[in-house]
Amino acid sequence: SAFQVSPFDMSATQRITWLKRNILQPAARLEAALLPENRPKFVYWEDLLSDQRDDDLADAEDDISFRLSLLKEKAKKLIAKLRSDLEMKVETTDEIRFSIVFDAIQDLRDFYPDFQLSRGNYDSELKQVIGILPEFVRRVFFETTGHHERLDGPIQLVLHDMRKLQSGSS
Repeated sequence: SAFQVSPFDMSATQRITWLKRNILQPAARLEAALLPENRPKFVYWEDLLSDQRDDDLADAEDDISFRLSLLKEKAKKLIAKLRSDLEMKVETTDEIRFSIVFDAIQDLRDFYPDFQLSRGNYDSELKQVIGILPEFVRRVFFETTGHHERLDGPIQLVLHDMRKLQSGSS
């Protein structure tokens, strides 16, 4: 994401390219090198004369191959998710923003079930919505991301979704 606390700010396309170049391609190359027909290449000639076999080496190669397949599968799943985000034009920063707002309001509702969820009132001097809930959400957002944002739109969307869910479950 683009938040300061993010470990990196890299687009989905850049991440896909990075995963292919740094995980999938090297893993495929290493898997090919670890195939059983290549195992003799890991043995020194004197060990063959003295009939010393290193079964631990074969087990290690099998374990590495298995773990590489898991790593490749994880990378492929992540690439699929990133491609899906690209197709739907999803911005990770927006998704994270909405998720933080949703979680903050949900926690407020869970811990204070009698608290009236209100998006607050618009203050024309400050040019933003003020109230307990928006201030709480903004503070949680700041503590989480390091960014100050008004969040009026995401708060309104979350409250709308929550009310819709409540009316549907009644």
